[in-house]
Amino acid sequence: MEGSVLKEALNISDLLGEHGAQFQISTKYNDHGEEFFMEDDYGSADEDEDAHRKIMSPWDRSFDELRAQMFMVSEFVYKRITKQGVGDELVPDRARVTIDYNAYFEGETYAFDSTSMRGEYKTFTMGKDEVLVGLEEAVQSMKPSEEAQFVIGYQVLFGELGCKPRIKPKADALFIVKLVSYTDPGDAEALDNLTQEEKTSYAVVKEKVADTRTHAKDYFKRNMVANAINDYHKAVNYLEGCHVKNEEEQKEQTETLIALYTSLAVCYNKKDNPRRACSMINEIRRLGNIDRMSRALFHEGRALMNLGDYERAKTSLLKAQRLESTNKDIGKELKILNERWEKHRQEERAICARAFGLKERKDERQTDEQVKFTNTMKQNLEEFVADERSKQFTLPEGLTSKEMNIVQDLADEFNVKLNLYKENSKDFYRLEKKKVGGEGDK
Repeated sequence: MEGSVLKEALNISDLLGEHGAQFQISTKYNDHGEEFFMEDDYGSADEDEDAHRKIMSPWDRSFDELRAQMFMVSEFVYKRITKQGVGDELVPDRARVTIDYNAYFEGETYAFDSTSMRGEYKTFTMGKDEVLVGLEEAVQSMKPSEEAQFVIGYQVLFGELGCKPRIKPKADALFIVKLVSYTDPGDAEALDNLTQEEKTSYAVVKEKVADTRTHAKDYFKRNMVANAINDYHKAVNYLEGCHVKNEEEQKEQTETLIALYTSLAVCYNKKDNPRRACSMINEIRRLGNIDRMSRALFHEGRALMNLGDYERAKTSLLKAQRLESTNKDIGKELKILNERWEKHRQEERAICARAFGLKERKDERQTDEQVKFTNTMKQNLEEFVADERSKQFTLPEGLTSKEMNIVQDLADEFNVKLNLYKENSKDFYRLEKKKVGGEGDK
């Protein structure tokens, strides 16, 4: 007997959640094998047929017959590999897993749950009860890129009662699974669970630090940089707080700290916090000879460039390049640096030229927009000069060169200075009142 087709895939997580799940039966097909088309699908008939086939069960006989062609993974999970995976390692505990799957009840043609129908892979963490127990057992038996079929018993799926009317009592299921990828996210609480005695032992701490670093790297890969920073700092604190027994442990501890501080510099640069990145680089200098560490030099150069310290940035990047002459990333960073530095020089020259009246301007008639801008800026400057408490006036971003010329003329008229500043790798202009006695002009 044919099963009913859902309008949308049933999400297992919703089904097992506190509020359950709602679903509707599609009436847009019949029992005579005619093609059906999913709502809002405007592709070709061939494309629809391919998608249709993809979510149809490949097995039309009993699950007992299918189990006879499989091998046992556990008491309630049977498996048949349809495409061998890569390597020898199976999915480890705590791994973050991404899979593509379709799931079918016995005797039903169409999937009751399907990532194909939802159009996105399923990602979950092993051991967190984020998916059905049986599905997790199945996935843990797989290797990367492996594809397999699993018959999973109701005991590790929906139980004896099921979830009527859609899920029958004692409902076994066929899962067709592809293991897309997995990563080991490490143990977030590895260091927190140490006793006071363990915290002082380098041999114990270094193992837990390795777990914490793995967890931080996983955060970074998922663009959760603030979390990665917290984990790296935690690892540093525990590593610096333990006791080493000999020179070998001292050397190993120092090398690990340098790696941690380098990772922190990377994170702070990604968070557009170059000052903190430079602080991490200074910690590396305290621990060793940074001139032999191309990665640290590279991120020091990036941080200094974003602070506007172009000369020191170039020195660091050139040192990194000498250590890794074929590294394309260093070459690209030097190119970016040279472009920014040249732009900065041009802007400084333009300001000096305007300030000392060295730039020749053509006598152009102002447009209506320029007249309006001039009047607005003049009013702002009048209020700025009249306010004794106000010392600075920051200009809005995106002003054109003609608007900047107008601002400079008004600055001269009101006897205030126009200065260029850089913050978080961005340039901005600021009007400042001149100090009494001309000190501001020195």
